[in-house]
Amino acid sequence: MNIKILERKLFLKKQIKVYLITFLLSLSVNALHAQEIKGVVTGSGLPLAGASIIVKGTNKGVVTDFDGNYSINIAAGQTLVFSYIGFINEEILIKDQTIINVVMEEDLSTLDEVVIVGYGTQLKKEVTGAVGQVKAEELEKVTTSDIGTALQGQIAGVNVSSSSGAPGEEANILIRGFSSLIDGQNGPLYVVDGIPFDSDPGLSISEIESIDVLKDAASASIYGTRAAGGVILITTKKGKVGQMSIRVNSEYGFQDINPTFDLMTKEQYTYVQLTSTSINQVKTKGNVDGDIHRNPNNFTNNSTLDDLLLNDMAPIQNHSINISGGKEGLTYSFNGNYFGQEGIFYNSDFKRYNIRSNVEFKKDKWKVITGLNLRRDEKLVPLSGLTNRIYRLRPFTTQIDLDTNSLENAAAPIGNPNQDYFLNDARRIASQARSFKTTDERFINTHTGNIQIEFDPIKELKFTARFGATYSDQKQERQVPRFDVFDTDGNLISDPDNITSIRLTDITYSKITSEQFVNYKKQLGKHNFNLLLGTSFEKSENERYRVEKRSNINPAITVLDNFSDIGTVESGGQDYTRTLIGNIARIQYNFDGKYLLSASGRYDGSSQFSKDNRWGFFPSVSVGWNISDEPFWKPLKKTVNSVKMRMGYGTTGNDRFSAYSNQTVVQVGSDYVFGSDNASGDINNPASGNIVLGTTQVDYANADLKWETNVETNLGFDLGFFKNKLTFTTDVYKNEKEDLLYQVINPPSTGVSGNNGTTIFNVGNMQNTGVEYGLKYKHKGRESGFDWNVAATYTSNSNVVTKTSLNNPIIYLDGSYVSDAGTQELVSVITEGYEAAAFFLRETDGVIKTQEELEEYKTIDPGAQIGEFRYIDQLTVDTDGDGVADAGDGTIDDDDRVYSGSGTPDWEAGLNISANYKGFDFTMQWYGAFGAEIMNGGKAYAYQVGTHRDLFYAWTEQNPTSDIPWYDGGQSSSYRGASGYFLEDGDFIRLRNVSLGYNLPKKVLNNLGFSKCRFYIQGQNLLTITDYTGFDPEVGGNGLSTRGIDQGRYPLTSQYRLGVQLQF
Repeated sequence: MNIKILERKLFLKKQIKVYLITFLLSLSVNALHAQEIKGVVTGSGLPLAGASIIVKGTNKGVVTDFDGNYSINIAAGQTLVFSYIGFINEEILIKDQTIINVVMEEDLSTLDEVVIVGYGTQLKKEVTGAVGQVKAEELEKVTTSDIGTALQGQIAGVNVSSSSGAPGEEANILIRGFSSLIDGQNGPLYVVDGIPFDSDPGLSISEIESIDVLKDAASASIYGTRAAGGVILITTKKGKVGQMSIRVNSEYGFQDINPTFDLMTKEQYTYVQLTSTSINQVKTKGNVDGDIHRNPNNFTNNSTLDDLLLNDMAPIQNHSINISGGKEGLTYSFNGNYFGQEGIFYNSDFKRYNIRSNVEFKKDKWKVITGLNLRRDEKLVPLSGLTNRIYRLRPFTTQIDLDTNSLENAAAPIGNPNQDYFLNDARRIASQARSFKTTDERFINTHTGNIQIEFDPIKELKFTARFGATYSDQKQERQVPRFDVFDTDGNLISDPDNITSIRLTDITYSKITSEQFVNYKKQLGKHNFNLLLGTSFEKSENERYRVEKRSNINPAITVLDNFSDIGTVESGGQDYTRTLIGNIARIQYNFDGKYLLSASGRYDGSSQFSKDNRWGFFPSVSVGWNISDEPFWKPLKKTVNSVKMRMGYGTTGNDRFSAYSNQTVVQVGSDYVFGSDNASGDINNPASGNIVLGTTQVDYANADLKWETNVETNLGFDLGFFKNKLTFTTDVYKNEKEDLLYQVINPPSTGVSGNNGTTIFNVGNMQNTGVEYGLKYKHKGRESGFDWNVAATYTSNSNVVTKTSLNNPIIYLDGSYVSDAGTQELVSVITEGYEAAAFFLRETDGVIKTQEELEEYKTIDPGAQIGEFRYIDQLTVDTDGDGVADAGDGTIDDDDRVYSGSGTPDWEAGLNISANYKGFDFTMQWYGAFGAEIMNGGKAYAYQVGTHRDLFYAWTEQNPTSDIPWYDGGQSSSYRGASGYFLEDGDFIRLRNVSLGYNLPKKVLNNLGFSKCRFYIQGQNLLTITDYTGFDPEVGGNGLSTRGIDQGRYPLTSQYRLGVQLQF
């Protein structure tokens, strides 16, 4: 028995030896035949980092480093397969080569095939909604500080307007027209790496990998109550497996504006004053005499505040760095950015510091993604209505030096017979100086963090838990300085308004988000299913307090305790909490990628509504058909390679309005007297015992508020020609806004006014209909090396109010004032049959030029004077009973207002052109908007204060044919805010961006140690073609009340920048 066992062991040892020898010999033979292959993989003229090189039929392979280099051992007769996302695979048979450099061809048929949708991704071919996408390479062509500016003209249906050029100001975004009547609540929902933000998250462009825009309700309804204005999905940059890469972008430039202050010189101003006085003797002629004769030294001045307030060649800079890389199971990306912009106007500035980290861990069936963002904004907010203050300055006003806190020789000494005039003039100068020197500093620290945990127990099933938190602390400090004026003897001129003040405001905001959902994907033959179930929870809290004191003890010390006037201390504060709970379900189905279906539903509950109206359900369904995959399309495939039809229906909601509008709010601070012992009513005498601190109801609530709902249908087509070198997309849509929310002004009889003088109501319905076109062509000059691309967008949106449910047929929009022109009249309205925020104005018919015309016109406007506007008494009276108005009512009032257009364009277009040739690259972006009207508030205000150059050519007895009203001190009806005279055509075409760059050649880069080095020069807003006579035709923001109204906002600047981009 033992002998047999021993023999078996010896036999096994022999067999093992044979196998080992055979294995080693085979390795030796293979080693003799294997050879090392080296090379560089490039595409689109650049090295491709992370390209995959696999030995065909095996698992053996490598990836390229950051410079596109690779090295691999392979035997002759085998095949290398080169692959990279967005490029066509290359296969090369190995013979006796040792160096193989591969130039990969861009695969236009699959480029951008993956898009981000709500709670997931989809192949672009399978998307059934209206979704637009812009990737990092397109965004980086526009070096800007905000997302909106980078998107302008890039996606059809996305309206971007830069209504203010103030440093750090964000552009306003509207997707498919107005979604709400409430000012500031028409913007989209932002979702950054799955975490929702109610407003622009303030990311730098260098952080962003891609932006996907969900335009229709079928796509956006999965976000329910917050998606009425569309959804912008932002994916930040993540690390990739491979060698660490470092990208640096640095640019510096300056800004400028083309001043359009149409102001009179001192000679013109004096002429206008004298002629207007001679026309109307009611106006005190001594006012003009005082200006000229009482202070003749002033007449030597020719003051304009544009020289005083403008900061010529204001610098602007933007610097960013990105470090990314990783290995199997761990990738990282770190991004830092600094943006600085000095204001073109005095006392305005902005700085932003941004740091972001994204880290992804992957182990077996688990994946953890973490993100952290720290941002600090430092903002010096400019004075509101700054341009109007420039118009207000008379041309011979004493020059002000804003670098000092006083003005010498501002008035005649005591005893001068014109002392009162000099004192008033000096105090007016001091008041202007204090307003210009007032500072409003704001420091905002924002901390955002998110973590996403994924678990895949089986291939088809994925569990995801996502948590996010945001905390923001904003501190504001507004200081009004003292400005002293002295007479010629050095005496300080007393001024009761020359009081310093400080106002401190602290605002904290916090928000937590928690989402859990499960995805199940299953393929059964040609049937493909993707199911999603999930829940969402959000809670946000906002706290705010304010304190103000006056009269500082030492001007050099600006802390709160240095202000001594305790009797004028003011304070206030408020806080609110909002909560949102959502339940989500969605199914996506396609048959062989040809027939597509998506259906979703979201059930949301919001604390903004009372318990009876708290919950809302938002369903959607969409279908698609890839027609080009049908057999009958095969003959056309070479020309029209892809055709897809999309149809969708969906609903979204809106709960963006003032917190606690469904509950009555009371305010502490009112004193009540109980009993009759305290006959004197002395509230400072505690012995009386009858004065009790109490509360007061400060506004009215509306417990019947219900969801504002958007119901939308969409039909779209996507076409690709010549392997998608040419692509065309079109969408036609109609959305119905139901139960619109609006802050209705309370009548005085309610006893509630001021800041609490409005109540939220569901006021009516509104409709948006439109059409969108997007066209792209990409040309690859493989032989010439000249590549060029063209992209064009067209958007037409028609808005109309279809129903108003209140008793008033016309609702005037609070805040729609035309600057400070004359009588402060509201000019924008909500009324059935017209677009929201339509202008209703009084038409003019020239000016009253003769005494006969004046006498005739006084029958309808008794206070009229010669040289003033002649307003039209519109046909408002039906004299013959046929139901048609055929006569005026004999008076000029609000009934004589007529529809005069609106500030919303009828259509917009964008044109983007780019080209590359032998290291040079060129980009040009044009944008135009047509059909909008603009109320020129700056012009109206300059007419009122008598400084506009037009008034030099106004009607006078010496200029009797002019239709410009004469100046009479700003008190006439010619300066009514609702005058159609100040309405102008708002059409414009703008060269939004142009840049020229040069990439250093590969040979030079190798010597420098860089993989990329690009120098560029760029300009923004260099050319605007428009008939508008104000500063900028992009006015009004995203609020209804100010849309199309130029209220003297900060003008948009032209920018010129030099920059360098490095990669290593």
